[in-house]
Amino acid sequence: MLRQTVCQPFCAFFQPEKTEAEKCLAAELLSFWSQRDANLQQALALAAGMASANPATRSAPPQELDGRPRQWSFLSEQICSRCVFRRHGCDFAAGDQNAPPCGGFLALSHLLAAQLTSRAQLLSARDQFLAQCFLRLAEHVSLRLLETPHLYDRAADELYEVDETGFAWLARCHGTTPGLAPLADREFLDFLLAESLLACLASPRPRPLHWRQAPFPSLRYLEVLLTDRCNLRCRHCYLGEAGEAELPLAAVLAALTEFHEMQGLRVLLSGGEPLLYTSWQELNERLPEFELRFVLLTNGLLLSDEIIRHLQVHEVQLSLDGLAQGHDFIRGPGTWRKTVDRLETLLKHGITVSVATMIHQGNLAELPHLHTWLQGLGIREWNLDIPCPSGRLAKHPEIWVDPLEGAPYLDLAFGGSDHGSSGDFACGRHLAAVLPNGTVAKCGLFAEQPLGRLDEGLETCWLRLRHLRLQDLGCAPCPQVQDCRGGCRFRAGCGLDPDPIMCARYGVDPQTFRRT
Repeated sequence: MLRQTVCQPFCAFFQPEKTEAEKCLAAELLSFWSQRDANLQQALALAAGMASANPATRSAPPQELDGRPRQWSFLSEQICSRCVFRRHGCDFAAGDQNAPPCGGFLALSHLLAAQLTSRAQLLSARDQFLAQCFLRLAEHVSLRLLETPHLYDRAADELYEVDETGFAWLARCHGTTPGLAPLADREFLDFLLAESLLACLASPRPRPLHWRQAPFPSLRYLEVLLTDRCNLRCRHCYLGEAGEAELPLAAVLAALTEFHEMQGLRVLLSGGEPLLYTSWQELNERLPEFELRFVLLTNGLLLSDEIIRHLQVHEVQLSLDGLAQGHDFIRGPGTWRKTVDRLETLLKHGITVSVATMIHQGNLAELPHLHTWLQGLGIREWNLDIPCPSGRLAKHPEIWVDPLEGAPYLDLAFGGSDHGSSGDFACGRHLAAVLPNGTVAKCGLFAEQPLGRLDEGLETCWLRLRHLRLQDLGCAPCPQVQDCRGGCRFRAGCGLDPDPIMCARYGVDPQTFRRT
C-alpha cells in the first residue's frame, strides 16, 4: 500500500525492483499511522492522486510552489531530525538546495498543505510511533566490545563509548522487539536518533547483531598491504623497489573475517599500489560483507571512471606530494595532473577523499598553498609527514628534509584519523599490518620485525606485540611527551630513543634524552 500511495507518486529515488533494509522516518511513520487510521489511508490516496494528476506539484505541495514550502522547516525539525538517513545519504538534510526531499517527507507536506491532517495530529502520531516502533541499529553501525563497550559508526568513522546498561539495551535493538524506546534513557535515545545511529521501523525487520570481547589491547586498525606491485618509482618510497609478492584473496578474506571478529574498526587497503592487486575486483565486491570501514590508499593513477563507479570503500586516500612541480618532482612528470583529475572525479561521485603528503625539498614552498586549496575542496583530512630515510629515499638524500626545517609544516595538517598511541602507551597501541608475503607486523615500517605469519591467526600474532609504555621511553622525563606520544618508534631507531621529528616539532633537543 505504502509503495503505491507514498513511494511511487512522491519519491524521486523510487525503484520498483529495489527493496531497502531501511526507509526514511517519514515513510515509516506513514506506514505505522495508516495501519491504525482509515482516514489517513484515504487522505494518502487522495494526496497521491493529486500528485499523479499534476506532476508539477510532485516536488512541492499545491499553492506552495513559490519559494520554500511553509511546512518544510516544521517537518525537517520534527521528522528529519530523527531520521536514520539524516547524517548519511540525505543531501536534502545536508542543506543541498537542489536535492529533493524523500517521498515520505513530500507526502506529509502534501497532507498538511491540503489540510488532510494537522500538525497536532502528525505530532501525536509521531510520538505514538516512536513509543511503539521496532528499533533497529542502523546498517552502518555496529556494537563493539573493546576495552569498554562502544558503538561504531563506520560511515562517519566515529566511535561512541557507552555504559554497560546502554550497551545491553542496544543489544536488543535488532529490529524485532517493539516498544523499546520508553525503556531507554530519554537523553540517550534522543542522541542516538539525532546522530542517525538507530532506525525506527513500523514493522519487524530483523538484523543479527554479533560481538565478543576484544583481545587486550584491542586491535582496531589493520593495514593490509595487498601487493608489492607498483606503477610508480617514487624517489621517497620507504618500501624500496617494487616486487611481485601479493596476498592470496582467500588470505585477505580470512584476515578481514578474523579482524571483524576481534572487534576491528578500520581497514587500510594499501600496497604497493592496491589497484594492481590481481584480485582487486573480486575483493572490492566482497567488502560490503564486513562491518568494517574501508579506506583505499592509492596514488590514484589507476582509478578509472569504471573503477570509481563500482568502489565499495568508504574513503579514498590519495598521495599528493605538493602542487604540480613538487609532486612531479618525486613521482614523475604529469602525475600531478592525472591525480588531481581523479581526485575531482571522486568528489563528484560523492566519495570521501583524504590526502597524504610527504614533506620533501621540492614542496616546502608549496605546502601553505596546498593547505588552502585542499580545504576549499572539502577534503576530509590532510596528513603530512616527513619520510623515513629508508628504501629509495636512502638513495636520494638530496630530497630529504632536516627535521628542524620540515617540522613546522606538520601543523598545516587537518582532520586526522588516529592510528597511533592511546592511554600511557606509545605508537601502535591498536594498529597492525598484514604484509604481501603473509607476515604480520606492528606496521609496514616494521617488516623486518614480524610478529608471525597470517596463517597462524591474526589474533595469535597480535598478542605477541610488545606495547611500549611512555614511561619506558628514554624521553619519558620530557615535558612534551604527553603531547608527542613518543612519536614514531621506527623513526626513533626502533628503540627507546626520541623521535627526532617530534622533538623538532616541539622544540626539544633529542640529545637531551637519548639513551645510547
